[in-house]
Amino acid sequence: MTNRSRRAWMFVALLLASWAVAPDAAFALQRATDAPVQAAAPVTDTTSWSAALWQAALADDVARVDVLLKEVPQGNSDAAKRLMAQVAQYRAHRALDEQDRIAQIQKREKDLAGAMASHDITAALVHAVNMKFLMTPDQWRLWLRGSDGIALEAMADQELEKALAAHDLLLGQELLFRHKALHDGIDTDTFKALDGALDDLNKQVTLIAEYAPRELHRMRASQVERLERLARAEGRAFPKDDEEFPPYNELFANDWKERIDGITPRLVRDGLKLAASEHVTAAGWKPLMLGGLAALDALLATPQLAENFQAMSDPARVAALREVVAGTRAQVEQLPSEKVGPASFRSVMNDILSANAATVELPEEVILKEFGEGATTQLSKEYEDDYSEIIWPDNLRRFKQSIEGNFVGVGILIRHNDKRELIIVNPLEGSPASRAGIRPSDKCIAVDDQSTVGWTLNRAVDNITGPVGKPVKLTVKRDGVEKPLDFTLKRESIKMRSVNGWWKRGFDTKGRPQWDWWLDPEAGIGYVRLTSFNEDSFSDFMDAIRQMKREHALNGLVLDIRGNPGGLLKSAVSFANLFVEEGQLVSVQDRDGNTMGSFAAERVRASLAGLPLVVLVNGQSASASEILSGSLQAHGAGVVLGDRSFGKGSVQTVQPIQDAASEAAVKVTTQYYVLPPLPGQERGRLVHRRAASDDWGVNPDLTLKMTPPQMEKSAETRLALDQLDEAQGGLATVDMRPDVRDLIEKRIDPQLEMALLLLQGRVAGEAERSHLAVDVDAAKEKTRPQ
Repeated sequence: MTNRSRRAWMFVALLLASWAVAPDAAFALQRATDAPVQAAAPVTDTTSWSAALWQAALADDVARVDVLLKEVPQGNSDAAKRLMAQVAQYRAHRALDEQDRIAQIQKREKDLAGAMASHDITAALVHAVNMKFLMTPDQWRLWLRGSDGIALEAMADQELEKALAAHDLLLGQELLFRHKALHDGIDTDTFKALDGALDDLNKQVTLIAEYAPRELHRMRASQVERLERLARAEGRAFPKDDEEFPPYNELFANDWKERIDGITPRLVRDGLKLAASEHVTAAGWKPLMLGGLAALDALLATPQLAENFQAMSDPARVAALREVVAGTRAQVEQLPSEKVGPASFRSVMNDILSANAATVELPEEVILKEFGEGATTQLSKEYEDDYSEIIWPDNLRRFKQSIEGNFVGVGILIRHNDKRELIIVNPLEGSPASRAGIRPSDKCIAVDDQSTVGWTLNRAVDNITGPVGKPVKLTVKRDGVEKPLDFTLKRESIKMRSVNGWWKRGFDTKGRPQWDWWLDPEAGIGYVRLTSFNEDSFSDFMDAIRQMKREHALNGLVLDIRGNPGGLLKSAVSFANLFVEEGQLVSVQDRDGNTMGSFAAERVRASLAGLPLVVLVNGQSASASEILSGSLQAHGAGVVLGDRSFGKGSVQTVQPIQDAASEAAVKVTTQYYVLPPLPGQERGRLVHRRAASDDWGVNPDLTLKMTPPQMEKSAETRLALDQLDEAQGGLATVDMRPDVRDLIEKRIDPQLEMALLLLQGRVAGEAERSHLAVDVDAAKEKTRPQ
C-alpha cells in the first residue's frame, strides 16, 4: 500500500470512527447538526408521546425523534401494541442501514482508489458521487478538500482536456456531468462553472445529433469500443445487448428535414416578440438577439455538419458567414437595449439569410431554428431560466398531449432503435394496446398492413392515431415468437393516469386499475402515489378518498410525490386546499417582488383538514409538487418528509403563434411562485433554484435520506409491483410480482417506513385516548350508587 493510500485509509477510518456510534443513533446521523441536544422530560403515556413525536418531526428535531423512538411507553390499546412492534422493527432496520452505509463508504473508497490507479476516471467519478450520497454535506466537503478529492478532480480535468483534444465529445460530456455532480449543493461557484461548460458541450453534441447523424453514430461506436478496451484491460466482462452495435442506417439521414418543416421567419419573430415583452426579467430583445447570433456562430463552428451541408466543408465560405455573424453581433452589442426590437430582428435576419445564400447555403429553416433556440437559451445563461422555449411545429402536438394528459390512439409509446425499427417502449396502462396484450420491446413492423420500414416517428404517430372508435391493425414481431402477431385495436381517448395506490389488485373490464389503497388497513392508514398534476389528478384522487372511506375509517394518509415533476398550478392549489381551511396557499410575483396574484384557501373545500398527513418528497419533486408540499408545510397541515425538492419555482405561460398553415407556440417564464411564510417568518419564500444561491427547494420538516442502493432497489421494486398483464385482467395464474410489504419489511424504503411509523403513532395516540376514556367511564359505572 502506498503512503497516499495509507493516508487515505487513515482519513476514512477517522471519519468512520466519528460515525460509528451506537446503532440507536443511526437516524440522527442522517442529518448533521452542531446544536447541543437538550434533555427533555420522558413521556410516559402513548397519547403524549404521539403528540411529541409529531411535533418533533414537524420541527426537523432529529435528535428528539431519536430519543422518543427509544422511549415508547407501554399502551393498552391494540394500536399502541402494534406501534411498539413497528418502532422496534424501525430501530433494527436503521441500525442495519447504518452498518450498510459504513460498509458502502468503505467499498466505494476502495473501488475509487482502484479506478484511479487504472486511470478509469469515469468509474472513479461514479464511485465518488455514490460516496457523496452516503455522507452529510459537511463530511463530503471535508473529503472533497482532502488529498484524494483534489487528486480526483485534477485527473478529471486532465482527462477532459485529452477527450476534447481527441474530439471525443461523448466522453467529455460524461466527465463534465459526473464532475459537476460532485459539487451540486456543495460549492456554488465550481458547480456553476462546470454547468456552463457542460451546456456548451451539450449544444455541440446536439447539433451533431440533429444534423450529422452519421457522425453521431461514429462517435457512439467509438464510445462502445473504448469501453470494451477498458473492460478487457481490467479483465472485466463488458455488458452487451443481445445484438452487436449495428451499422449506420441511412434511413436516419434526412430526419432533420422533418424537424425543421414549417419554421418561418414570422414564427420566429412572433415567438421572440412574446419572449421579449412578457419574460419575467423584462430584458427585452437585446439578449435574445445576442443569443441567437451566438447560436449561429456555434452552428458554423461545427465542421461535422458538412455531412449534410456540403458547402460547410469549404473553410473560406464558413469564415465568410462567421464574419458577417460576428460583425452583426458587435453592432447589436453597441446598441442600447431600448433600440433593439422587432425591426432589428428583421434587419439582422435579412442580412444573415442573404449572406448564407452567398456562402454555405444552409436551408433557411436551419438558420431560423438555431437562431430561435439560441435566443431562448440566452435566457438560461443570463437569467437562469431553463424553461422558456419555442415549441416548433414538429413538436407542437406532442407538447399539447403532455400538458393535457390525454390523446386519442391505442396507448403506446414508441421510439427508434439503432436499426430504425419501431420499438414499443411500453403500452400505457388501461389502453387498448395494454388490454390486447402488446408488450414492451415489441417491434411494430406494419400498421394496417403497411410496412413501417423507413417511417419517421411522426409518420408512425399519424398512422396509429386517429378518430375515436376507428380500428387500426398493428403487426408486431416479438422476441421468442416465430411468426408476427396481429392486433386489431379500437382507438380511444387515452388517459394518462397519475393517481396510484399501494397494491394493484387487477383491472376492471375497461382496463382501469383496481387499487388497494391501504398501507396499514388495521390502523386505517391510506397511501396515494401521485405522479403528476394533470386535468384529472384531483378528481381521481377524490375518487380514491371516497373509496377508502367506504371501506374503512381513514385515520391517516401518506401522499407520495417523490419523483413527481409537477404539472398544472390549479391542480396543486386544489390539493393544498383539501388540507388547509384558511390562509394563502401560494402567490405569484414579478421580478421586482410585486405580488401579481394569489390563491387563498376556501374553508368549504377543505374536506380533509385535520387528517394526519405525511407528504414524501425528494430531489425529483418539482414545480406543482413543491407548491403542494410547501403550502402544506407552511400551514402545518402535514409532515413533509424526505429530501430537499428540485427547486423549480417559476411559472410559464404558453401562447400560440401561427404563420398561415404553420402552427407553433412559445413558452415563456412570466412569474415566480412564492410559498406562504413559515411560522415566525414575515415574508414568503421563493423556491426557484439559482446556481448562485444555496437556498432553494422545499426543505422537509423531517430530513431522511436514502442510500443509492435503496433508491435503486425501491424504484425497481415499485416498477415490478405495478406491472400486470392487462390481457389477463391482471389475474394471472401465478402472480410473479414481489410482495409489496418488502418495501418496508426488507429495508428498501426507509422514508416510507418512517411515514408509516409517524402515522401509526398518531393513530395509537388517539386509540389510547379513547381506551382511557372507556376505562374512566367503566370505573364511574362501577362506583355509581346502586
